[in-house]
This record gives sequence, structure tokens and C-alpha cells, in this order.
Amino acid sequence: MKKKKLWVLVIGAILISSLVLLAFSRQGAEIAVTSAKIGDIKKYVEDIGTVKCKDQKMVSIEGSGLIQSISVDIGQQVKKGDILLTMESKQLEIQLRDIEEKIRETQASFEGSEIKNYASNVEKARIEVNQAKEAYELALDDYNKIKALAEAGAASVDMLKKTESALKGAESLMKTAEISLQQIEANTPDSVKTVYKAQLEQLVLAKEGIMHSLKKQELVSPIDGVIMEKKVEVNTIGVTGTVAFVVGDVEELEIEANILADEVADIKLGNQVEITERSEKKQIFEGKIIKIAPGAVTVTSSLGVNQKRVAVTIEPMSQSELLRPGYEVDVKIITERKNGVVTVPQSSVFEYKGKDSIFVVVDGKAILKEIKKGIKDEESVEILEGLKEGELILEEPDINVKEGMRIKLDKSAD
Repeated sequence: MKKKKLWVLVIGAILISSLVLLAFSRQGAEIAVTSAKIGDIKKYVEDIGTVKCKDQKMVSIEGSGLIQSISVDIGQQVKKGDILLTMESKQLEIQLRDIEEKIRETQASFEGSEIKNYASNVEKARIEVNQAKEAYELALDDYNKIKALAEAGAASVDMLKKTESALKGAESLMKTAEISLQQIEANTPDSVKTVYKAQLEQLVLAKEGIMHSLKKQELVSPIDGVIMEKKVEVNTIGVTGTVAFVVGDVEELEIEANILADEVADIKLGNQVEITERSEKKQIFEGKIIKIAPGAVTVTSSLGVNQKRVAVTIEPMSQSELLRPGYEVDVKIITERKNGVVTVPQSSVFEYKGKDSIFVVVDGKAILKEIKKGIKDEESVEILEGLKEGELILEEPDINVKEGMRIKLDKSAD
């Protein structure tokens, strides 16, 4: 009798549970739904960009020698032609004075209508030969000493080159003096005038060379701008080719981003760019693509991965104190934009049996539907086929949703 009552209770409990489940299934699962909407959507490439001066120059030392003075510091405004630094130039100034004296002497001889004392000119030429030989011997002695020091590591290559250059110059002047003497001795006074003329031309050329070298001992700003970097100090040796300063025009800025080579194919000149600065304000600026590098370079990421990237240059449409040289910004390069298309949340689309699918709600039930996607942005995706504006869809279906399941509309659904 007790067993019979127990079975009756078990069967009753099962019936009650079944009735509850039936009632719940008829009521439906409460899942958030939304509707397909007509809207605008854009496709973009995201990356990090660095703000740079549009006009930025690396200013390199052209001469060589001890840096005697530096006239500017980082952040200082400069004009084109302003002196940035000066190097030691005493030796060149002495050479300039010597050659100017020779020019004056040669001009005095050349400008005379007649050469009355031919013998004295020959004697003068011989004296010049002797002086030139003495200068050559001194230069040779200096060169041999510096060469020995350089081989011992006690003198710089630059100093050796200077003494070698001085030796060649002295040798050239000696040979010129010897040739001049030979011509004076062998030729008539009229021919001597021709020799003086040739000498004068050579001396003028030599003077121009020394003045050019003197000019290289000063470094000037190539543009109007601000000193961005200073890489040299007073009382150090300036070496030809060394970058001493970086000067940039902070009024005209651009942004450079290195885009993955796989993503750059969709980017075109003129593409619109959304630039977001990284302060608390997160202000957004508009920009456009003005330059795309012709090739990719290998860049090592912070994780040590080698990546092929292409440099892309962006021009901001407006300037701001929030955009400064060296700052990093987030960039979104808009590669495609569509207006008035059917869109749904990305969370509503999933892959089922290798095809893009979505759950639509028809007569209170979840119905599986195949769709064809278009472009997408952060939140939405374009639907090319399979869905119309206004159709109800499950906003974020999970693995528990089955086709044919009853759906109770979430009151918060739009």
C-alpha cells in the first residue's frame, strides 16, 4: 500500500514538472532583440601614428674642428640663415690673408703696361720659388709627424687629412712658382704678362676655396623653425657629416603611421582619417592621406616580431596644442564608406556550417537565416542579402538558442 502511494507521488511530481516546463516553453525564453536598421557604416584601418613637423631638417656639420660656440638651445625659435654654431677657423683665416697678399702683388705686376726691369722680375720669381720650396718642406715635415701620430693612435684621421691637404696645396704652389720662373726666364716680357694672368686666376680660385671652407666652419639654420634636437656641445670636435641639430616648423604638422603591408592595399591618397589624441580629452581631429611610401620595410614590434610595414603620411585638417611633434595618436583610416544600408550589431551575426547566419524572430520563434555580409565597423555590420529593414533579430544569441525556440521579447529591446 505504501509503495502504491509512493508511485502516485512520483508520477504526480513528474506531471507537475512537465506542466511547468510546457508553460515555460510556451512563454518563451527572454532574450534581447533588436531590428535591422538603415544606417551609415564605414570600413577603416586602425593604427598608431606619430606627430612630426612637415618641414623638418637635420642640420649636419660641413667643416671640421673644435666647436667654439653654440648660439641656440632646444625649443628656441630660429630664422633661416641664423648661426647655430661656430668652429675654430684661425688657420684658414691666416691662409686667406696670405693669398690675398699674393693676389695684390700679382695684380700690381699684371696691371703695369710695361715690365721695365725684366731681370728683377726673374729674381723675384726665383725668390718665390725658394719660399714655395720652404713652405712645401715645412708642410711635408708636418704631414710626416701627424702621420706617425695617427698610426700610433695619437692623432685623428681628420687631422691627418688636413695636413695632407695642406701638403698638396704647398706642393701645388711650389710647382706653380717653378713653372712661372721657367716661363719668365724663357719668354719675352709680353709672355710674362700672360703668366701673371694665369697666376692671378689660380690665386683667385684658391681664395674662393678658402672662403668656402671658412663658411663651412659656421653652421646656419636652413629654415624658419624651432630647435627640436641638439646633438653637439661646446669644446668638442665637430666632424664632417655629424648631425648637430634638428630644426622643425612646428606650425605645420603631419602624422606618420606605419601600416601593416597586408592592410595598406585598401588605403588610397585622399582617404579621410580620424585622429584621436591621447590626453584625457580624447579629442578627435579630421585628416587625410597625403603620401604612401612606395615600399614596405621590416619593423620589429614590442613583442620582438618582425613585420612588414608601409609608412603612410597624414595631414591634419586643423592644428592644435594637443598635437605636438613626437606625440603619439590613434588613427582610423577610412577606406570605404556606405550610406543608407541595412545594418545589424556585429554580436548578432555568427557562423553556422561555414556560412554567415543570424536568428530572426518570426511569430515569436527563433528562425535561423543565412545572410551575406558587407563591410563592418566597431559595432555594426552591413547586410547585403538575407535581411530587410525592420526585421526582428536576436541581438546576441548564445549556444543555448535553438531554431524554433520561443522567444519572449525583452522589454528593453528597441
